Amino acid sequence: MSMSMNKSVTSYIFGHAMCDGYIGGLDERINDWPLLSNSLYDNQKIIDFLNMSVGDQKYINEFKDGTTGHPLADLTYEYETKDIFSTIGLFFKNSEKSKSYYNYNGFITQLLFNYIKHKTGEDFQKLLNKVFQDKVKVKYSVHFGKMRNTSDNLGNMHPMVRMTRFDYLRLAKAIMDDYQNDTCVGKYLKEIHKRRIPKKYNENKNEPEFNRTKSYGGQFHMDFPGLKNKVIFGMGGYGGRAILIDVENSRIVVLNSLHYNNTKYKYNVKKLLINPIKKGK
Repeated sequence: MSMSMNKSVTSYIFGHAMCDGYIGGLDERINDWPLLSNSLYDNQKIIDFLNMSVGDQKYINEFKDGTTGHPLADLTYEYETKDIFSTIGLFFKNSEKSKSYYNYNGFITQLLFNYIKHKTGEDFQKLLNKVFQDKVKVKYSVHFGKMRNTSDNLGNMHPMVRMTRFDYLRLAKAIMDDYQNDTCVGKYLKEIHKRRIPKKYNENKNEPEFNRTKSYGGQFHMDFPGLKNKVIFGMGGYGGRAILIDVENSRIVVLNSLHYNNTKYKYNVKKLLINPIKKGK
């Protein structure tokens, strides 16, 4: 189970939704979703959501105590377990956009995943089947969370995915194949790589080392230190789980871990992630 890995999974689903015509291009604005009305998120470009650069840093910070910096914030509030309508109403009503730069947070992914459901309507499950059964060819079930006792039109999808470790690998292989075969989704992946944005690398020490890259694009970590001039799509999640996809050299590293966030059990990122991509072993 992971919410952070689901950021990249959501992006891959998003690419399929765009290619199937449910959602417009990267420069189109999300201005057709009533849940975002009267908030800083309304009428912003899709690419800025994907790059987590929507100017919401005054209201939410993933690396500080509490969900948001709003003066009325309850520090025990967990947006992941609340629908979009509730979180927008409590913390983002009449909010104002700040300067756009990278601000990693899971609420953006929750918005994107629920927006896919909003735009696909009754075809939502059909789209998921197309991605995971037809394209990725998963062996086991892929499970996405959903809030109980709240309706779909309030944004009730949880930003979490549950997959087996081998199905994560199958997903990574599908991403690499799309990129290499220049499919419609492959073109989407190339575009989000092209339009990646810099992280405040020197100020970003709160991110774990396996995610501490120089740029971010379309919900993937990019430009890993030590892998200069390589096109790497990186996925990373709590506990140290990580997937690096070298889409040009057909190398994938999947690292399964539970305890990285406990100082005692940190692994050697260079040895287990960077060097296998760089040297092929």
